[in-house]
Amino acid sequence: MKQFCQAIERALEAVAAGLVLAFAVIVLVDVICRYWLHVSLPWVPELAIFLFQLTAFLGAAVALRRGAHFGLGPFIAKLWPSIATPLGLVIDAVIVGSALLLTELSVQMAIRSWDSTYATLQISHGWVYVAVAASGGLIALFGMEHALGLLRGQAVGPTP
Repeated sequence: MKQFCQAIERALEAVAAGLVLAFAVIVLVDVICRYWLHVSLPWVPELAIFLFQLTAFLGAAVALRRGAHFGLGPFIAKLWPSIATPLGLVIDAVIVGSALLLTELSVQMAIRSWDSTYATLQISHGWVYVAVAASGGLIALFGMEHALGLLRGQAVGPTP
């Protein structure tokens, strides 16, 4: 499972890097068009916000796997080392449960908002919720990976 999750993490990093690059290029093109060519591109703000949202949600899953999110794991491990593993499992269960709930609710929102489109892009608002659902699913996967590592007594990296 660890190798599978590492491959997913690398793929997410590549996608997020591509989204950030696209975001930067689009904003640069907008600045050039607006201030040098005096041409307004009405679709740029909506596309920039859309790309930023996708990047943030996919990056959240990567941050969780790396232990970059705020968490109580290191604090608990220092104060109460005897209960660090059971409490880590509880924390992982809360993370997985919350992520699955987020996934379910975002799928419902994607369905409800699918007919609503951005004014200038003519793409569905539902795509943002698809990204949220994907992020929730990945967070659940990475939380389960961490919990399995704790159950096996393996060093699993930072506790989320």
